[in-house]
Amino acid sequence: MLSKLRLILTVLLMAVLSGCASHDPAWQVKAEAIITEMQSDVAASCCPEEFNSMLEVFQQGEKLLAEEDETELADEQFILVCQKSQLLNQQLKIYKERIKEEQRLEQIERQAAREEEKRIRLELERKREIELAITQKSLQKRKNNIYGDLESGNNSAQLSSYTVKRGETLPQIAARMEIYNDSALWPLIYRANRDQIRDPYQLWPGQVLKITRNFSKEEAIDARKKSRLRSR
Repeated sequence: MLSKLRLILTVLLMAVLSGCASHDPAWQVKAEAIITEMQSDVAASCCPEEFNSMLEVFQQGEKLLAEEDETELADEQFILVCQKSQLLNQQLKIYKERIKEEQRLEQIERQAAREEEKRIRLELERKREIELAITQKSLQKRKNNIYGDLESGNNSAQLSSYTVKRGETLPQIAARMEIYNDSALWPLIYRANRDQIRDPYQLWPGQVLKITRNFSKEEAIDARKKSRLRSR
C-alpha cells in the first residue's frame, strides 16, 4: 500500500514538473514571422528604434530557449514581440498615411504648376496673336492708304513735275513725300520719262521729270516688282 502511494506521488510530481517546463512553439513561430515581415516592410527604416527593440526581445527569447532552457521566459519574450508588433503596426500605419498625404499634396502642386504653365503659355500665344493681328491690320491699312492715294492722286503736293537736284536718283525722288513717299515706285517715273533717262541712278541736275498721277493699283504693283528685280 505504501509503495503504491509513493508511485502515485511520483507520477503527480512528474506531471507538475512537466507542466511547468512546457513550451508552446506557436509563439516562437509567430514572433519569427513578425520579425521577417517587419524586415521586408518599411518598419525597419521608418521606425528603427522600435524595430530594433522588438528584434532584441526576440533574440533574447531565442537565447533563453537555446542556452538556458528557460522555456517559459522565452515564451514571455516571444509574446512581448507580438505585443510590440501591434504598437509598431499602428506607428507604421500613421507613417504610411502621412507619406500618402505628402504624395497627394505633391501631386496637387505638380498639377497646379502644370496648369499655371499652360495658362501662361496660352496667354502668351493669345498676346502674340493679338499683336500679329494688329500689325497685319496696320500694314494693310497703310498699304490701302498708299494705293488709294496713288489711284486717286491724293498726294500732299500733287506735283505733276519735278526738277532734279544734284546727286538725286529716281528711287530718292520717288521716296519724297510730295512725290510717291515710296522709293519702290521709281519705275513709274522712269516709264513716264524714258525719252530723257537712260539710267535711273544717273540723272542730271535741272532735268524736269514728269510725275505720273493717273495710274492703277496694278501698275503700282508692277512697278514694285521691277524695283525689286533691279535691286537684286
